Amino acid sequence: MSPREASPNGPDPKSPERDIVLLCNPRAGGRWKALASILDSAESRHVRWIVTDSIEDIGPALAMLSDRTRLVCVYGGDGTIQRILDQMYADRMDGPTLAFIGGGTMNVTARWCGFAGRPARNFRDVVRAYRSGDLLTKEVPVLTVRQGTVPRHCFTFGCGPIVRVLDEYERSPKGKSAALSIIGQALTAIWTNMPPKYRQILAPAEAEVLRNGERLPYDRWTALFCNSSGRLHIGVEPFVKMRTRDTFYLGAYAITKQEIAIWLPALMRGLLPMDPKSLIKPVAGWKAIAMSYVGRGAYPVDPRYINDLAREVEIRTPERIFTVDGEIVQSTGEPIRVRLGPTLRLAVSPTAVLAQPMRLATGARAPAEV
Repeated sequence: MSPREASPNGPDPKSPERDIVLLCNPRAGGRWKALASILDSAESRHVRWIVTDSIEDIGPALAMLSDRTRLVCVYGGDGTIQRILDQMYADRMDGPTLAFIGGGTMNVTARWCGFAGRPARNFRDVVRAYRSGDLLTKEVPVLTVRQGTVPRHCFTFGCGPIVRVLDEYERSPKGKSAALSIIGQALTAIWTNMPPKYRQILAPAEAEVLRNGERLPYDRWTALFCNSSGRLHIGVEPFVKMRTRDTFYLGAYAITKQEIAIWLPALMRGLLPMDPKSLIKPVAGWKAIAMSYVGRGAYPVDPRYINDLAREVEIRTPERIFTVDGEIVQSTGEPIRVRLGPTLRLAVSPTAVLAQPMRLATGARAPAEV
């Protein structure tokens, strides 16, 4: 079924000419009640609605946008956002400002943009700020993940044991109880290898990884991911360097499943373990440790915890699945190449911890900033 247009006052022939579009995927998490509170708000009268019946309708919905569209409010989760990025940048490298207001099962990107409240409140705040000329925006690059000729656009790419656990959840009945059960089984299997099926799920990923054309010195990985935003999940910001204009983040841990379980709370905050081999170096190792203690350097990091920046990454692996922004993708077995992709203009909340947001100007057809 194709996407539907709607208007608070019935069919509106002028609605395609409105600056703001609300693109709704109410099946993302099944949150029809939350969507109703958005459509009943006073701010919705200034917005053209496009409601999809499934995630497959997103492509036709985007085709319905007019040249005047300057702001697209997206009601849906990270899977909806990822599909929008793929469709919107399939044949062009620019587009309208995007406001991710939440509404899905996972809303990592919306929260990263500072929209941690309910979708209805986020929607009202965005529309009010836009109409008053106070809407803040931030230019953020996404990744282009290409396997063969198929490009996918996302903020996070990953493969390995964590992705296999995610796939196990996607194949099970959804809900908090199912998620807790899977997490509990995975944690038990880390230390006991029981239940038996988790031995394979938690086995290290075998992969040859090339960073900027140079092969990394390991071929078995407990975690392997690339990211352009600095955040992998809510509260998970593991990177230790500042991204530059032409680079993205790379995390690759060639450690055991037991080690990642022990160090996970620290890794989530970007705290990497010290290299134990530095302790047996009589001068250089202890000097580096002493200098880090007084704040004049960094302690020697365990080299198996690769946490760096990259301009491009190529991954050659027999892994059958990988993820882009939480969506499970079936691998074709071809090399996977990750590079920086198009730059998005995202609406951000004043509370978002993002450097140098811009104010989106209103009242003109061409995008501008002041």
